[in-house]
Amino acid sequence: MVPEKPTFLASGQRAKLIPTMADSKKEERATSSLLATFMVVPIFAKDVLSNAGAPVGKRSRIECYTEVTFKSLKKENKARPDGLIVIKNGAKTWTALIESKIGNAELTNKQVEEYLGLAKELNINAVISISNQFATTPTHHPLKINKNRTRTVELYHFSWLSIKSKAVLLTGRGLVDDPEQAFILSELVSYLEHSSSGVSALTKMPGGWKDACHSIQQGTPLSKNCDSIECSVSGWHQLLRHLSLNLSMAIRRPVGIALTRAREKDPEIHFREDCHLLSKESKLDADFDIHNAASKLLFSADFLRRTISMSMKLEAPKDKAKAAAAINWVTRQLKGAKLEGVFLRVYWPKRIKMQMAPLAEVLENPSAVIPAGITAIPKYFEIVRIVELNGRFIGVKTFVEESSKEFLKFYEDVGQQLSKWVAKAPKLKEPELPVPTIPTIFTPNIVILTESNGEVSTFKNDSTQPDELLHEAQLIKPSDVEHHDGVLSTG
Repeated sequence: MVPEKPTFLASGQRAKLIPTMADSKKEERATSSLLATFMVVPIFAKDVLSNAGAPVGKRSRIECYTEVTFKSLKKENKARPDGLIVIKNGAKTWTALIESKIGNAELTNKQVEEYLGLAKELNINAVISISNQFATTPTHHPLKINKNRTRTVELYHFSWLSIKSKAVLLTGRGLVDDPEQAFILSELVSYLEHSSSGVSALTKMPGGWKDACHSIQQGTPLSKNCDSIECSVSGWHQLLRHLSLNLSMAIRRPVGIALTRAREKDPEIHFREDCHLLSKESKLDADFDIHNAASKLLFSADFLRRTISMSMKLEAPKDKAKAAAAINWVTRQLKGAKLEGVFLRVYWPKRIKMQMAPLAEVLENPSAVIPAGITAIPKYFEIVRIVELNGRFIGVKTFVEESSKEFLKFYEDVGQQLSKWVAKAPKLKEPELPVPTIPTIFTPNIVILTESNGEVSTFKNDSTQPDELLHEAQLIKPSDVEHHDGVLSTG
């Protein structure tokens, strides 16, 4: 049974897995294959579209259309997005317009805002853009869109590489149970990986990157709002997403960019804080969340020194009695690893200065990072690799190439070798049996009583010296005397 098309749709056809349009229409072909796969492989549709607020469940019915036109009330509105997604859950319906670009083609504000206006008019829930441009999260759009446009319509963005990475993770981990669905999804991956599809990874930083590098290295003050700073930060955010997706596909596990709650919620805060960091401190950095890794992976770019660095920070073990033993705990994990350019930083408690030495040297001599006369145990270890790029730092292509290579290399050489310290499970203790004792005049807190003329004299043994015991004698009444397990005391 062919489902009825939405009433607001003037024309359009169901997305085809194998499009029949001309080879020159790469954009339309890629969009059609992707939307058709959504219909056939629900777990893939859920994995992607749930990040765009789509309510995809086990009983959801997904219909996708391409070559769509709409019954707009405004005659001047001749918008023709690349696709439409309709998800039905019982009586409820969720819809989204799709606008895609392929190859070097980039989205424009005019086109995206036009589709947002159309979606608002037709009560469509969202607009989803897809291109080779990267965004930190689907809610962080690569374009600066007027916020008034997104008050009633949600706007999301996916890079083609992010969509491919989700398909790779599902197929690589065998999460698609149905063999036919698994085959179709693997074919989509093969298509997106082929050069003819027009899907590409990030190849270069934006033009403003060079300008920012030259200005910073010449000591020229830069405002956080200047074009070269904003351009560089925008490219940096795309690079971070590119790195996370590459590593994710390499290890077949999710890799995300760690953001504060404020940054994640508001992309403008995320962007402005990094612009401020670059203008004031001449550096950029970001943390990556890696599935089951020992810690976050910090990636940094230093514009003054023209270096990039990767590092991971581990809490020192708390069950070691000596500093050398704690240091050996972390260095043993990296024996046999490729340690070129890798350093160990040791952070100590209180005001003890951080110590740093090449990891290869610490492997031979742990005391190389132990300050003289220190018996304290370290608090943290940081394993870091610093790579001097020199002129390659400024190059818009070479910076991406070197960052991509060194990021994966550090995780292979160091990151995947490390394990965080975990306290050992407590062991059962043997029950402690009470040891009987016979009180004497030398036993502490034992009161010895003597009676004379109806009064009781007490000697409380608070001292180990018998002579001192005699001076502690005091008279008490017999009514104050109590019996405790055969021993008289005064309470």
